[in-house]
Formats: sequence, C-alpha cells, structure tokens
Amino acid sequence: MPKSRKRKSKNNKSKVGTKKTSSTQRPLYGSAPNPIKMKYFEVSMDGLHHLSFEERLNVIRKIGKEASQEFPEKYNAIQKWFKKYDSAKLLSFSYYYFMMTKAGYDEEAVTGKLTFPAYYQELLQAFSLTLPRSFKADPFSEEVDQFKEDLTLAFELFKKSQYNVPDSVTVEEDVYKHILRSEMILNTTAVRNWSYDHQMKKVTMDLAEGIKAEFRKVYGFFPTIFFNLLYRMVEEVEVKVNEHLNKIRKIFSQKTYSNVIESYELLFPTEKIPKERHEWFWDHFGKNLQNLKGFFLLHSNYFLEHLFTFDYEILSSYTDNELSTEQLRKVYSQISYSFGDLQDSNTEYFILGNPIHEKPFILLSDDTVFSTLWSVMTHFSINILESLCSSENKLRQKYIDERASYLENEVTEIFKKAFPTAQIYVGSQWLGDDHKLFENDLLVIVESFAFVVESKAGMVSPAAKRGAPDRLFKTLKELIEVPSEQALRFIDFLKDNPVELSLKVKKGAHNKFDASKLKYFIPVGVTLSHLGMTSSNLKKLIKAGITDKPIEDLATSISLTDLEVVFDLLSSTAEKIHYLQRRRELEANLEYEGDELDLLALYLDDGFNMDNYIKKYSSIHVTLKSKELDNYIIGSAQNVRVRKPILRKSKWWADILSRLEQERPEIWLEASYILLNIMHIDQLRFKKEADKLFNNMRRGKAEKLHNWFRFETSNEERQFTVVCYGYRNSAIEDRDAIINDILDMSEVKDKKGVLIIAVNVDKQHYPYSVLASTLSPELFENRYLIRK
Repeated sequence: MPKSRKRKSKNNKSKVGTKKTSSTQRPLYGSAPNPIKMKYFEVSMDGLHHLSFEERLNVIRKIGKEASQEFPEKYNAIQKWFKKYDSAKLLSFSYYYFMMTKAGYDEEAVTGKLTFPAYYQELLQAFSLTLPRSFKADPFSEEVDQFKEDLTLAFELFKKSQYNVPDSVTVEEDVYKHILRSEMILNTTAVRNWSYDHQMKKVTMDLAEGIKAEFRKVYGFFPTIFFNLLYRMVEEVEVKVNEHLNKIRKIFSQKTYSNVIESYELLFPTEKIPKERHEWFWDHFGKNLQNLKGFFLLHSNYFLEHLFTFDYEILSSYTDNELSTEQLRKVYSQISYSFGDLQDSNTEYFILGNPIHEKPFILLSDDTVFSTLWSVMTHFSINILESLCSSENKLRQKYIDERASYLENEVTEIFKKAFPTAQIYVGSQWLGDDHKLFENDLLVIVESFAFVVESKAGMVSPAAKRGAPDRLFKTLKELIEVPSEQALRFIDFLKDNPVELSLKVKKGAHNKFDASKLKYFIPVGVTLSHLGMTSSNLKKLIKAGITDKPIEDLATSISLTDLEVVFDLLSSTAEKIHYLQRRRELEANLEYEGDELDLLALYLDDGFNMDNYIKKYSSIHVTLKSKELDNYIIGSAQNVRVRKPILRKSKWWADILSRLEQERPEIWLEASYILLNIMHIDQLRFKKEADKLFNNMRRGKAEKLHNWFRFETSNEERQFTVVCYGYRNSAIEDRDAIINDILDMSEVKDKKGVLIIAVNVDKQHYPYSVLASTLSPELFENRYLIRK
C-alpha cells in the first residue's frame, strides 16, 4: 500500500525499476511512488534580455566552446576507473549504491533531479567494454565521491558543448534550429522508460506474439518465452538485492564483535576466521563495533557481482527448460559483449548511440551472463527484439509489418474502449481531387464530434536519435507531418461531402455513415515510437524549420502508450473530447516544456483553462508534472488501492456533467464541452451567485418571476457564456420563450458557446431542471486555432 509522504516510511526494500532520468522516463515495477503534488514557481528570465541578439549569441558560443575544449579530457578520464578497478565489481558497486532506491521513494519527484541517472550506468557499462577485465581486488569505496564527480562533470560539459553554435550560423532562425537539435540530442540521451513498465512489457510481448512463427524458424523457440525470461531476470535481481540487504541488516543488528564475525561468515561464502583470532580482529578495529561492521560491509561488496550474474542452467530452469542452455548460449551471444569488445570504438559515440542499448549483457564466461542495466532492461526489450529480428531479412520485414498492423489495431481498440457507443470506421478509402486514392486509418464518430486518426509505426533510427539533421527531420516528418496531412485531407473531404457516404475498404463491407451530422472534427496522429518532449511540441518544430506547415495544419501527435493513459485518466466522453481539442489550442497559443503526460497532469488541474497564464507568461514549464500520476498508474497496474487523479471540478459542475453523461440528451456533448471551459474558481463563484439568486427568489425578494445572470470567460476570441436562469413553478409555461430570448440576445450572439442552466426554484431540481446550449463549429476550425 503506497504511503503518504507525510508519514515516516518503514518500507526499506529496494527496487530495481523506479529510477528515472527525465520526465519521459516512466517508472518500471516496484512499489508505486508515494503520492506527490508538484508546485508552480514564477521565474523571471531577464538575465540576458538587455543584450542584443549578437551579444547573447556570443555568450552562448563562449559557454559552448569552453565546454567543448574541456569535455574530451574529462570524458575520456572515465576509462581510468576501469584500469584501476575490476570492471564487473565497479559496475556492480555503482548500480547497487547509486541506482537502487527505497520502495515508494522517487528522488526526481522530491528533489527535482537525479544524482545518478540511468544513462550514467549505461555509459559506465560501455566504457568497461573498451578494456579487458583486470580482476583487481582493490576496495573502491575510498574514491566514490571522486568517481561520481567525474561522471557528473563529464555530462555537464557535454550538455554545455551542444551550445557551441558554429560561426557560420548568424541568423536568429538558424540559431534556434541549432539549439533545437541540441535539445533533441540532450532529450534523447535522457529518454528512458518512456512508458510505464506494464505498458512496455505489453507492447513488446504483443509484437513478439505477432512474429512468433517466423521467429521460431530462425531461432528454434518462440520469442515470448525469451522475453518472459528477461522480465523474470529483472524480478530475480530485485529479490537477490533485497536478500543481500537483509544479510547486511542482520550483521549490523549484532551486539557483540564475535556475533558480527560469525554472522558474516554464516551469511557470505568466505573463509572462516579462527575463533582465537576474533580478539585480534577486535583489537585491530580499536574495539569499535561500528568500525568492525564497516569493514564487513566493505568486504561484502566483493559479492555484489553475483547479484547481477546468471548462469544458463538457472535461466533454463526459469523457462521450465523450454529454452535449453545451448539455445540460451546462442541468443545471449547476439545481445551480449565481452570485456574488450569495444576497445576500437569511438567512446564519444557512447553518449548518443550507446551500443549496449541493443546488447545490454556481458559474457563473463561460456556459461554466465552479467548486466547492471536492470532499471532500464524493460525499456531495452523492444530494442533487443528489433536486434534479434534484424539478423534475417524475412524476419525483419515481418517485424516491420507487424508494427504497422499492431499499432492500427491497438489504436482502434483503445478508441472503442474509450467511446463504447461511438461509430468506429477503419480503413475508409476515397478519391481526392486529383483522382488519387487515399485511405483513413480510423474515423471515430461520437454524436456530432469526429476524431480523424492516423497511425504511424515507423521506427526511429539511431542516427535520428543522435540528432543527425537529415535523419531527424525525415523521421519527424514521417511521424508527425505525414499523419497530419492525411487526417486534415480526410476532414476536408468530409466537410465537402456532407451527405450519406459509402466508402470502400480493402476488405469487407463499405463504411457507411451520414457526414451531414458531423460538426466538430479533431485530427489526431498516433505513433508507436516516442521522441520525448520534442515530438509533442509542434511549435518548436515549426520554429526550427523542420516543417514549413503552420500550426493549424498539424495534428496533435501522441504515442500509443500515452494515449492509453490519457483515456484511462479521463473517465468521461466529454473530458476526452475536450482534452484532445484543447490540447491543440494550447499548443497553438502557449510556449511550453513538457511531454504528453506532463500536459495531462496540467489538464487535471483546471482543464487547460489558462487564458490568464497565456496572457501573463511567455512560456510554462511543466516537466515532471506527470510525477503526480505515477502513484495511480503504477499502483493500479499492481492491483494496489490508490486514488485516481481526476479533473478538478466543483461539486455542482461534476454533478451536471455526470447527469449529462448518464442521460445523454440531444445537446449533452455541446453542453459538457462548454462547462469544461470554465475555470474551477469561476465554477465556485457561479454557484455562489446562483445560490444567492435562488434564495432571493424563494424568499420573494426577487422582483420578477424569471431571473438570470450570465458569466463570460475572459478571452474575447474564444469566449463562452454560461447563464444561470431561475424561474418559478407558476411561470413554467414561459420558460422556453425566455430561454430563446436569452439565446437571441445580442450580447451572446457572437460567443463561441452559450449554455443556459435553468432551475425551477420551487421544485429545487438538482443539479438542473433544463439545459439549453449552442456551440460554434468555428472552435474546431483550423483557422481559428491561433488567437490574436
């Protein structure tokens, strides 16, 4: 059961997989992180604003050049540690002491950063492979601080070196392009576990299941068996680590020096000290029990390597002998290195294109494998699958085809589950103006609202991840621009043909629906790959010149696993529609930093009703905001009772929305959409005024039988009006006429949406007696996305 952060935790178990390196790295398994609420801070960025563009550029260049000059020496000095100490023992020490955390504790959420990110460990494992193993037995603990300092400094210099803007870049637009690529490089370096553990496993296992027949022809076994083994290894490491911790605790609980010595000898495979030598040991450590225990703690580090090592006999037993030791030896040889294998490699490539991502294991002997990448092993499982599939052409093509069909099928199922009463149409084909045949992946019709969805399963090449301009731009175009074009093209077709349509599909009956009933269109692009914060921030891509399309011609891009989380947390139909549409509007009108789930957490605060923020701030940083969701997402996946985060609403608002969702009158979605555009604080104010009005009417203090007031949102170009209308039971016959009069008023004619909440004050209906609303289709028109 996750504990409140206000309570003192007694859970000292360690976990392998909740270490994070960025907001795009999701926790793996282990206890759900404690609930947390991130705070907002207002920050002034006036530091260089008084300087001209050229002066600011010179400051940036100076920082970048100085870092570029210092970086090679500091970076290559990392290798010295593997010359001085045994490689496997140093890696084990680093992982055990720097990567393990107490269950339920999220360092990044609490402190805002990680002292030892996962990519540090990856880099160390790569460096260890550039040298033969030394087998030196020197204790390492005395130089721990220097070791961490060297790593941290090398990475800080690398980050700063990315701002070494070439002298040929002199135009502000080109500088921005360079900085974006630098951010892309840095972001990609930090992206780990871009979805949650259960999602990563599901995607990998589903893809493996889809290619299992072809895979078996090549390897002689089903890939699902191997990946179940891989995930079992991650679990076993956690078990072995906790067993080791318990041994240390037992030693430290001893009260006499003899019991300390005997406990250590019992718990660890070491030579026994003759009892007559116990006294000498006691004298040697100054008859200080803590010093003696510290010695044995230091000595126990020699056994850390065994926590992360597996022999093939044990691994075969984990599969109930479905994989033989020979099969394991063969498959691990393809995803493992030996010490010294990378001796001829350019170590600077390790940061951006680390070879251990496809080969995360080290062969210690003919019968044993070793790794210290367990916190990201589930993240690497897709890389491993792709690496194994690349060994044979037919298998590789089968995998590529499976990715595409899997994504389309999964997206369809997610929308079906999210909108159970929707009309779902897959693979609609139509002829364009040039008589070219086009195909839409998915059309989801919910009343008068339509999601036009395009899926793109293309893989992100290593070169693109490293920020290579041509590959990066091509990848982003394929994953973001192409789906946008396809979705918007189909939307134009539907608007131009508002009739009963019968569209062909590749197989089966035609897709038949009435396009004349569609008023509101939301384009969505869904990817299987994940490019972190850059891919979800379309304005950055435009400013960087990666695409020449305006923001209104680009659809929201969201990964499959993020879409699943969005629809899980937004329980109502109206909220899902509102989120995806407001998500487009927010992106068009606000500079922000954060990934999709950061935005989702922001939405839950106040429904993206941020007109005041948009006017006041040049940008908003919500990186790490998604930490607020981790407790629920991880806990619920583990069947732990956790509180589900929900959109903040007043009770009256929540009750109105709930009744609309249940009863679904003709205007229910339009009315719900308008309600969701009202800030929480304004909902409370509105209720306060409504109560005052209704009380006055009941007490006879109101002058008229029909009384109403209206509330308007602040943004004039995207303004909504909500009217509270109270009437007496004796005047019910005039109610509809009054409602029509209100809707015809000049003051509400040009609003983007008008909602009237009518209440019979004598009957005291709750949450309302009657609703009336109008919603302008212009809200969903591309040309109205950007506000002036």
